Amino acid sequence: MVGALLVLQGGTPQSVDVASLRAPISQAPIGLADGRTLGRADAPVTLEVWSDFQCPACGQFAEIVEPVLVREYVTTGTLRIVVRDAAFQGARSGASYDESVEAGAGARCAAEQDGYWPFHNWLFANQVGENKGAFRDERLRGIATAAGLDVVAWDACRATGEQQAAVRAETQQALAQGVNATPTMYLNGQAIVGVRSADELGQLIDAAAAAPSGS
Repeated sequence: MVGALLVLQGGTPQSVDVASLRAPISQAPIGLADGRTLGRADAPVTLEVWSDFQCPACGQFAEIVEPVLVREYVTTGTLRIVVRDAAFQGARSGASYDESVEAGAGARCAAEQDGYWPFHNWLFANQVGENKGAFRDERLRGIATAAGLDVVAWDACRATGEQQAAVRAETQQALAQGVNATPTMYLNGQAIVGVRSADELGQLIDAAAAAPSGS
């Protein structure tokens, strides 16, 4: 399978110095994580985020805006954040190795170890531009190590190719429902395209939380 070839480049997994990676600015409250979801299941407000790990604007949201929302709304039980794959950037390179898809697949495999959110944060902290090798195979493995994953199990998960296929399928789902830019967010169904400040999103979250149920 393609995934196995990517993992085994030349038969020997390559490595990257974990010390060369940039640590995330903030950490997600793992106790509130459930796969790609962060927050209580009964939170009155849901923010669905369609994102690409290579997208600079998505990185800005993840590193600057999202931590504020987590601190002020997720930990208080008001907001639940759900991340979806819209892996658009990698396809633009025309390369056989799609960095957006592979990063998304790596994140899904991290979720199998309850490590999606640490891996998510390490990915965004280590962007270096689109299709410039930030998420080449050996660097993804270094990020997995830095995020505390069992890399052998993580490699085995990626090698099946199933998670890459899932990322591509969800990306097609995004396109089918009209998502063509990242980040695109839905706040209780209300579409928001592009990055918004934490203050602006906070006002929308407050309004949604205060709205009568079912409105």
